[in-house]
Amino acid sequence: MVAERVVSPVFVGRGEELAALAAALDQAVAEGPAVALVAGEAGIGKSRLLAEFARSLGPRVRVVEGACAELGSDGLPYAPFVTVLRRLIRVEGVLPGPYRQLARWFPELGGTDEAEGGKHRLYEEVLTLVERVAADQPVVVAIEDLHWADAATRELLGFLARNLTQPGVLLLITYRPHETGDGLLLSELARRPRATMLRLDRLDRQGVGRQLAAILDAEPDAAAVLRVHERSDGNPLFVEALARAGERTPDSLRDLLLHGPRSLPGPARELLRLASVAGGRVAHRLLAKVAGQDGADLDALLRELVDRSLLVTAGDGYDFRHALIRHAVYEDLLPGERARLHARYAEALRDGDAHAQLAAHAYAAGQRGPALTAAYLAAAQARRSYAYEEQVRMLDQVLELWDPRAGLGVDRVDVLTEAAEAAMLSGDYACGVDHATAGLAEVDERREPERAAQLLEHRGRLRHRLDGTGVSDWEHALGLLAAAPGSVQRGRLLGVLAMGLLPEVDRARDLFVEALAVGRRTGDATVTIRGLLGVGSMTADLAMLAEARTLAERLDSHDLLMTVPMYEATLHTKAGDQRRAVEAARGGIRHARRYGLGRSRGAELARHAARGLILAGRWDEAAALLEESLQQDPPPLSRLALRVLAGYLALLRGDLAAAADAADAAAAGHAASGDLFSRHQLLCLLAVAQGDPERADLLLERALADPALTRIYSSDARSVLVAGALVQRVRLARGAPRERVAARQAELAAVDATLGVDGPFDRAWQIMLRALVEDAGWDEVAAAWRDLGQPYELALSLFHGARAALAAGDRPGVTGRLGEAARLADELGAAPLAREIALLGRPRPAQDGLTERERDVLVLIADGLSNRQIAARLHISPSTAGVHVSHILAKLGAATRTEAAAIAFREGLAGSSTTRP
Repeated sequence: MVAERVVSPVFVGRGEELAALAAALDQAVAEGPAVALVAGEAGIGKSRLLAEFARSLGPRVRVVEGACAELGSDGLPYAPFVTVLRRLIRVEGVLPGPYRQLARWFPELGGTDEAEGGKHRLYEEVLTLVERVAADQPVVVAIEDLHWADAATRELLGFLARNLTQPGVLLLITYRPHETGDGLLLSELARRPRATMLRLDRLDRQGVGRQLAAILDAEPDAAAVLRVHERSDGNPLFVEALARAGERTPDSLRDLLLHGPRSLPGPARELLRLASVAGGRVAHRLLAKVAGQDGADLDALLRELVDRSLLVTAGDGYDFRHALIRHAVYEDLLPGERARLHARYAEALRDGDAHAQLAAHAYAAGQRGPALTAAYLAAAQARRSYAYEEQVRMLDQVLELWDPRAGLGVDRVDVLTEAAEAAMLSGDYACGVDHATAGLAEVDERREPERAAQLLEHRGRLRHRLDGTGVSDWEHALGLLAAAPGSVQRGRLLGVLAMGLLPEVDRARDLFVEALAVGRRTGDATVTIRGLLGVGSMTADLAMLAEARTLAERLDSHDLLMTVPMYEATLHTKAGDQRRAVEAARGGIRHARRYGLGRSRGAELARHAARGLILAGRWDEAAALLEESLQQDPPPLSRLALRVLAGYLALLRGDLAAAADAADAAAAGHAASGDLFSRHQLLCLLAVAQGDPERADLLLERALADPALTRIYSSDARSVLVAGALVQRVRLARGAPRERVAARQAELAAVDATLGVDGPFDRAWQIMLRALVEDAGWDEVAAAWRDLGQPYELALSLFHGARAALAAGDRPGVTGRLGEAARLADELGAAPLAREIALLGRPRPAQDGLTERERDVLVLIADGLSNRQIAARLHISPSTAGVHVSHILAKLGAATRTEAAAIAFREGLAGSSTTRP
């Protein structure tokens, strides 16, 4: 039996449960005594939740705990209540009189009266003591491990639940649902007024990742998270035990896990060992066949295993209650036992269609030939089921066992090509690159140019999705096909290369046109679709994209059916129609997840959808989509893009810690051009928000030096330029030399002049950039964003317009702009912008109250100088400077130096506005 009292030092994923317990206590205080029942398996974190709840309450609430001991019926009756009452008696400090029966447990209370009242009097005294303590201060009476409670404890608990009337009492009970015999008591407690039922579920993969990160004090890699999640089944105690373990179960944990199995009678223990070899859920019919028995005798053995919570029923069969128990039982087998039992499974599966199971058992039994054939059949079966990760795993086994005499009808290069394709569909791009490279090593490209070109095409696509490269492979493949300029294979490569070159439109345009011509001439739908997508996106021709979609649907190509919505989303975004962009991308995501491509193409589509949702002001939806997509463990580039978008959204909401985590990932990740929209924008604006505009300017300088900046979509480039212009405004406000700021602004304008204007969305960025540099034209900017329905950019423009109007003395022009901007910022949850708007809208301070010296000090405060630096500049003592600063804060009504500086800039007392984006 796993020890329940072990408490993990890491607490993750229980925020909702904590809130529910807090609500239950509030209800107990306000309305009357309440009950909270917390159910969960061993190690799931019931005790940890209780400890965290108690810690969160602090001294305002008294928490007293008692735990039932294992096999409590053989121990001291009322054991948990003895612990609880001992603590309450120390609190109450009562005289012996009211508690004559309790004195039997606590002699310090005085004499007992054996004849008076008996058990009923004892219960009444317990009730009185609890309610007296609660009358002075709310009390949580926590009884842990009710599944081990003795009959007397259960009876007393039921009595208290029925008879408590004093507000401020919360009975908090934890138990294991599958090990609790007295269902009547639980049912009664659950029906009590103000009862709260909580069931602690196992952590999902993301929760396991967070726990591992906290334990290891480092971000774990995706493979480690997956491994620990699968082996622990999300049980926090097991996650902790496995955090630093290898493939084998740690010895300390194995002893706990094997306590129950080793105590079984011989036949039941042998059946459990046999079940462990199945590798997971095992159908009753298969288990009976392998065991060589069925009927009442087998049912009796299985009933014992289920009753002991070692196995659970699962559909038409059985599974271990926890994966680690199965691992421990399997590891406890001798090597010879394992091989023999696997061979029995392989024989039982020989004539069926469970090829993957047969391959696994034959392999473990050392039967290489049958394992090879079964693995190849299982790979084909997995592909038909869209289970691409399983297909890759099976093909890897085929390659490991490869024997050209097996009669599979394919050669090794065919298998490597299939594996590369499957890895591309599954999202394991690095694995696919390895398979394609291995295939190329076995092909003579002079004798088989088409075959080599196919592998180069696959590897190029894999590399492009892995790290943004791949063009060289496609160009090499095209060179191999120079003798067949009008072939379908060459036309397909032209389209793939053109897509890979985007958004470098000039290089891609001619390739798309040529691919479309090949597709039209040959009638090949795949080539035609790629040409239509490219030419249609360049000419903003939605009709061409619609034709591409129709062809993809006829072709039933899942990959192309998810490529089409990427182009549609991009085109709608250029047009400023974020609603349709989101619809197109979300349709693609649904298709991707339906056909096993959620981790690969689904993640790419999620980036398009999340960006559109952020721009449309649907921030909660964007955050949910980003979190959901990141849980899919997407490939590195997609993961980076999603994290950066999540960080950008966190920055807009004021969560600098989350934004900084994303920025760290962005800074360390691959600088793919597709990430420039959010990558450079996030890095620059976060530095400003952290109070370091000079570092932001350095990051901007790096962005401007990136040659990809002028090759990406112009709207993406201009969003980076706008972030740079916002940085310059803050630099100027912080005292940066005007000539340096002006030089950077001129540089931004020069880059802008090299870009075309690609639709309304791009045009809005362009006029916003110009307004930031010239501090004029804000009404035109606001109108542009209003037409496009982008609330954050509109609120930002209104704010800057109000600031400009204030500087010009146009008070009436301030009120309306700020009112709308404040409403938009509040609706979005854009906390930093909302604070800046509120600060700008504060009543004008009485400037006449500042002395001339205080004005001098205020200018230096606005420049960011410390008291000691101010003192040196004005030739006064630091203490005198401090006095001046205190007077200035009081006269301006400012809480901090930063706020005082902002007021000074706003009122024209020093420099320009410190407004942050």
